[in-house]
This record gives sequence, structure tokens and C-alpha cells, in this order.
Amino acid sequence: MDLLALLNEKVFLGQEFLTWLWYCSEEEPSQELPDGRQVEIMLGDRLVLGPIMGQEGARVTVRGREVSLAEARQGLRRGKLVEGLRLGLIIDGEEFWLGLNAAELAISGLKTPASVPAEGGPEGLDGLVLERVALIDGAVRALEGLLVTFLRGRLADETGGELWARLMDWAQGQGAEA
Repeated sequence: MDLLALLNEKVFLGQEFLTWLWYCSEEEPSQELPDGRQVEIMLGDRLVLGPIMGQEGARVTVRGREVSLAEARQGLRRGKLVEGLRLGLIIDGEEFWLGLNAAELAISGLKTPASVPAEGGPEGLDGLVLERVALIDGAVRALEGLLVTFLRGRLADETGGELWARLMDWAQGQGAEA
């Protein structure tokens, strides 16, 4: 099997992961990463829901911080899963924002905390660059840790274990609120 076919076959995990991140932002925002660090998850100003991979159906896009999530919640209740979102993470007291796409689990538009320019000419610039690289690395590692946490729960047994049951209960409850 070639890589593209394998990715297309497993893309549902990306949708489930992003849906789980939405769930966490509302129900369990503080998550412990496998390395022991804590990360707080926040839903950003963009959420795209679509049909489960392989099925037909319309997409629902919600934009803006103050926009009601009623339509997205209704889509969730009807079996749609998250295809893309804007996500906030607080890691070690620092706030990061990024976009995630379910199909490739690709990060876009990563906004890191502001770096303070150091004085001292080129050495200060080197330090600034290294600090930015460390911030980016920290955000990627936190996201990888969240994915590992999700997969451990999701793959606990054939049915997805307790994590999947909680997620499905939450999804059904979302439609009742809309």
C-alpha cells in the first residue's frame, strides 16, 4: 500500500482527534501530556465540521469568537466530525494559537508568545532565533503529546474504550443544547 492510500484510509483518526480536542476544550481543558507537563486547551475562532470520511454531506463552518456554536453542535449530533479548527494551548504559562487540519494533521498559522529582543548585536539575534525555535518545538511536542494521549485512549480496545464512549455521549448532548 502506498503512503497516500494509507493516509486516506486513516484520515478518520484526524477527524476524531480534532473532535476530541473540541471536547477537551469544553469538558476537560487541562490535559496531562505523556512527559508529565500540563497543557490547557482552548477552542479558537474557527471550527469546520464535515461528514465522516467516505460519506457524503455538507460542511459546517463557524467563525468568530462570539459566534454561537449551535450549528456546529447540531452537525456534531448528526454525526459530523471536526475537519479543521483554530486551537489555543497554554503550555508552561505561555499561550500558543494554531490551526489544525484533520486530513494531514498539519499545523498552520502557529502564533507563539512574543519573544523579547536581546541586546548585544548578532549574539542577541542568535538568542532570539533559538528562543523562537524552542517555542515552536514546545508547541509541536505538546500537540504530539495530545495526539499520543488521544490515541492511547481511542485504541484502548476495539470499541475505543471509555474515551470514545465519553466523546459520543458529549456529542449527543451537544445536539440537545442547540
